[in-house]
Amino acid sequence: MPPTCSVFIATSLDGFIARPDGAIDWLDRLNAAVPAGEDCDYARFVESVDALVMGRASFDTVRGFPA
Repeated sequence: MPPTCSVFIATSLDGFIARPDGAIDWLDRLNAAVPAGEDCDYARFVESVDALVMGRASFDTVRGFPA
C-alpha cells in the first residue's frame, strides 16, 4: 500500500498561512473564538500519522508557542 500524505493547516481565505513578515496574528484572533478545550480534531489527526514534516521557519515559530 502506498504511503498517504495529509495536511492539517490553517489558511486565510486568500490562501495564505502567514503574513509576508511571518506573523500569524490573524490566526491568534480566530483561536481566541474557539471554546476552551476544543482542539479542532488536531489530536485525532496526530494519532493518525506516523511522521511529521515541518519546515524550519514553521518549526522555529512553533517552538515559541506556549506548552
